[in-house]
Amino acid sequence: MTAFVSACGGGGSSNDKDATQLLNTAFHQPIKSADVNFNLQLSVTGVPTLKEPISFKFSGPYVNNGPGKLPSMDLTANIVGGGQSVPFGLTSTGDDFFVTVRGQAYEVGKQNVAKLNQQLARQKGNSNSQKTSLSQLGIHPSTWLTGAKNEGNATVGGTQVTHVSAALDVSKVLDDLNQVVQRAPTGSLNGASTPPQLSDKQKSEIEQVIKNPQIDVYVAKSDNSIRRLATTLQLSVPQDKQAQFGGATGGTLQLSIEFANVGHAQKISAPANAKPISDLAGQLNALGGSLGATGSGSSSGSGSTGSGATGSAGGTPTAKQFQDYAKCIQKAGGNNPAALQKCASILK
Repeated sequence: MTAFVSACGGGGSSNDKDATQLLNTAFHQPIKSADVNFNLQLSVTGVPTLKEPISFKFSGPYVNNGPGKLPSMDLTANIVGGGQSVPFGLTSTGDDFFVTVRGQAYEVGKQNVAKLNQQLARQKGNSNSQKTSLSQLGIHPSTWLTGAKNEGNATVGGTQVTHVSAALDVSKVLDDLNQVVQRAPTGSLNGASTPPQLSDKQKSEIEQVIKNPQIDVYVAKSDNSIRRLATTLQLSVPQDKQAQFGGATGGTLQLSIEFANVGHAQKISAPANAKPISDLAGQLNALGGSLGATGSGSSSGSGSTGSGATGSAGGTPTAKQFQDYAKCIQKAGGNNPAALQKCASILK
């Protein structure tokens, strides 16, 4: 293996050109169905209340329904931070969308999703292709990478792959992010407004923070589809910007996404007994407030809160309970474990 990596991963221009071409092919090769596993973890230095990493994970089956329609998926997700663990689920049948919180599903509604699909169809034009390209969303991953190198063979999920490493052009990533935001058809969902794009100043500040970004791409030998993407970004906040970032001096961002059982049949169905998505609005607002308030406290106090917020054995709390809980912990502050524990009892 060492000899092979040395032969294919050297600095010759021919190898680099071949690696670049492989990435171009892979990023234009759609994945029609797969089991997806996504992991993101952020560690921050310089902020005493963020001693533990913040992580976001989701996994589950995914099916590409072609242009002009939401993909089908059934993802189990979890956000961990500030001593709390917030599990939830995201389910799409292509014609409807559901969010599951504490075992209760909430339905966006077929009428709203139909409007969204209509906007997606208009954006994709009249193409007869059943392949959804990231470029149709304003995403061009192949332009993000420079200096591609073939690092040799590897195995991902039992599949033989070619490992390619490259440098990441953060500026182009942010440009594409703005394109996605600009094209986001959020206006059709209950009057939601399109989120703001990053300004040139904000983009410049982000680029200053991320140092020497690299990415590893694993491409299946069988069909040239991407089976794994992984990157570790080292973050360094300039001294004159640290106050703006809550005192953070730097950190590490680790991100990976892996595709298994690519091309296999997936069965995805709507969750039972779903309530209207409007019933979830107050709960989400309260959850956001609770995470923010807990993050400002000590890790021991946050841990007490987290066990009450996610470990209750009872039924799903009402929106009023979540709102009362958020107000309680905001009033208690982050350095009073006893008060935080009393707040947790509201959700039981």
